[in-house]
Amino acid sequence: MKIARIFSLLMLVSLLAVSPLSAVFAQSTALTFTPDDGKYNAESFVGRDSVLYMTVKNTGAAKVNNIVFASEQPKGWTVAFDPDRVASLDLSETKSIGVTVSVPADASAGDSFVTLSATADGVAPIKAQIRVTVARPIVEPKIEARALYPTLSSIAGQALTFDVEFLYTAAKLTDVPLVYNLTTKAPPNWAVAMTPPYEKDKKLTAMSLKPGFTFGDKILVSVTPPFLPLPDPGAYDISLTADSGTLKTTINLKAVITARYNLTLLPSNERYDTAATAGKDNSFSIELVNISTAAVDKINFSSTKPSGWTIDFNPKELDSLAALDSKTVEVNIKPPPETIAGDYVITLQASSTQTVAPQIQVRVTVETPTIWGWVGVAIIFVVIVGLIFVFMRFSRR
Repeated sequence: MKIARIFSLLMLVSLLAVSPLSAVFAQSTALTFTPDDGKYNAESFVGRDSVLYMTVKNTGAAKVNNIVFASEQPKGWTVAFDPDRVASLDLSETKSIGVTVSVPADASAGDSFVTLSATADGVAPIKAQIRVTVARPIVEPKIEARALYPTLSSIAGQALTFDVEFLYTAAKLTDVPLVYNLTTKAPPNWAVAMTPPYEKDKKLTAMSLKPGFTFGDKILVSVTPPFLPLPDPGAYDISLTADSGTLKTTINLKAVITARYNLTLLPSNERYDTAATAGKDNSFSIELVNISTAAVDKINFSSTKPSGWTIDFNPKELDSLAALDSKTVEVNIKPPPETIAGDYVITLQASSTQTVAPQIQVRVTVETPTIWGWVGVAIIFVVIVGLIFVFMRFSRR
């Protein structure tokens, strides 16, 4: 009995002596590897990626070095860690690790298990088993189209180009591509062309689309309004249809045409020269033509001329001039009486609220009035008579 007590006492002393050392050793290096949200399950679809986050923590009593991560997963699956290693963790330090689980397109629906592990120098692997519930979505085959900018605007006479993308969603990613016929509908006399993005010399009437999850296949739809007659300002609808026989989609595009303004001045007689008498009114006619696609408003006339000249317009201004309409304007040119005979240049111009007509130059040949011609003849006659008188007087002497 005494011997048994002595043996029990020795065992108790031994346990008290060994246990603290074992605890210190066990706690000197230790890790935990757990999901951030505390959940050991995730959901994913076939052919998709599922991202979850794990936290690795140093729960020991010493610094942990060279922490690396590994995984065990079903065949065909892939698991990626971000980052894939941690150089060290100080006491109680944590690090969040992103884990991307990629489920292949041919994976079976249901629950599968992925085992994630973390290990470090002097630390045995710490494992966490994650249940991944895989679902196979019920996909209704369809085709979709979208335009990056479904509404574009330009002035009349300019073309517009739309970027259109397509998405073919199949029941399975392994389904074969489908060929879609492309047709368009536009206002009368409008031209529509479909081309690849980088081969604009090729015209498309059909395209092949592979199954996918995102928009990617792109074409350019160029829309050109007629040049004559130019379309009125406003919004015009253009539709694009892709049809495989079983799947079909239509996208509507909108071309907004703004007015194109253009005023022109022309001499009524098509001659850019005229004659004028100094000191008198001289008439010259010009035609103002509005070749815009809309009316122009508040038209004023102006001129540049030699000093002392007077140039008046009749009418002086116009409230409005309709598209493709014209107006005859009388221009009164009056050089000063003392103007020397010769050629002079004047400039005529018309401007409106919307635009300015290019100026025209007119050469004006100035002639002296008839009365001054007779005065010149009289002066010459007087000079000749004077010379004859002087000659006769001196000849007698």
